[in-house]
Amino acid sequence: MIHHGVDTISFLSQEIIKDDPGSSSHWNKFHSDFEFTGSGFKGLKGFGGSSKPYTGLKYLMSQVLQEKFRMMGKLNKSFLPIEKTFKSILKQQGRAFDLDVLRQIITVSYLKYHLPNKLSPSSTIVVIGDGFGTMATLLLANNFAKTVILVNLNKTLLVDLWYLKMFLGDEKFQKSVKLITELSDLASLESAGDPEETRVIAIQASNHEILKDCPIDLAINIASMQEMDPQYIRNYFDDLYAVAAKRDLDFYCCNREEKTLPDGTVTRFKDYPWNSLDSIKIDELCPWHQEYYYYIPPFYRPYDGPHRHQIRKLTGEGYEQHI
Repeated sequence: MIHHGVDTISFLSQEIIKDDPGSSSHWNKFHSDFEFTGSGFKGLKGFGGSSKPYTGLKYLMSQVLQEKFRMMGKLNKSFLPIEKTFKSILKQQGRAFDLDVLRQIITVSYLKYHLPNKLSPSSTIVVIGDGFGTMATLLLANNFAKTVILVNLNKTLLVDLWYLKMFLGDEKFQKSVKLITELSDLASLESAGDPEETRVIAIQASNHEILKDCPIDLAINIASMQEMDPQYIRNYFDDLYAVAAKRDLDFYCCNREEKTLPDGTVTRFKDYPWNSLDSIKIDELCPWHQEYYYYIPPFYRPYDGPHRHQIRKLTGEGYEQHI
C-alpha cells in the first residue's frame, strides 16, 4: 500500500507501537523512552542531536570548537554553499547547528567532490539509517538527487519524515513524499504520472528487500550499520548487491571499525559481507568521525573506537546472497 504525505506520519505513528523485527539491543535501549506526542517527540536518543539553537556563550564556544571540523570541510569547494543553505533550514526546524549536522555537511561535500556524477539532479540515492532526515534534506536542498529513498526503523523513520515535513512545507510534503510497503507499490509509482513529484520514498526497515528492485545510483550509510545485528547488515548487503548486479552502484559506508552492542553482540566493519571483486575508491579512517568536542577541557575527545569510511563501486558478480 502507498501512503502519501501526512498519511505517512499517521501510518508510522501506529507502527511504532509494534515490535520492530530489525531493532537491535542498541535501538531497544535508545528507543525505550521514545514517544510521539502528535506535535513532537520525547525521548529522542541515539541518532543525532536535537537541541534548540545555541545562544550566548554556548554558541560562541561551538563556533570556535567547530572550526577544526569546518577546516576539513573547506577542502571541498561545495562545503561553504551547502553549509549556508542548511543553516537556514535548521532555523525552520528549530534545531542547533551541532557536530552531527556539521559532519553530515562535510560528508555531502566530500561525496560531491569524489562522486560528482552520483550527486546530481537525475540521481536516485538511498540513505540507510538517516537521523532527523538530515542527509535526505541536504541532498534535496542542494539538488543532488531527483529521488531520495529513506530506509529506517519505524521510530527513526517517523522522525526523519517529521523533520523533512518542516523543510519541505505541508504542500510539497504531501506531493513529494510516499511510503511504500510492498514491491508492487514501487511499480505503481513508476507507472504513475509526474515522477518529478516523487522526491522521497520511505521504506520501513522490515520491508528492506524492496530495495533490490529500486534504480539506485548511490547508497549511503553513516554510523548506523555499526548498531545493527549482523544478520540485518547482511540483509542490506544482499539488497545492494542485487541492485549492483543490474546497474552501476556506488556505496559510501562510514562506521566504527568495531562496536559492542548492549547485549554483547559485536559488529566489525571488516566483517561486513563485502565482495572482494568491488572496486574500492576510498578506504581510510574518516577524519571528521574520530573525535567530538566538549565544552570543558579536554575540548576534543576520541570516540570509543575509530571510524572507517569507504567509497566502493559494488560488483554483483560473484556475490553470494545470504538465505
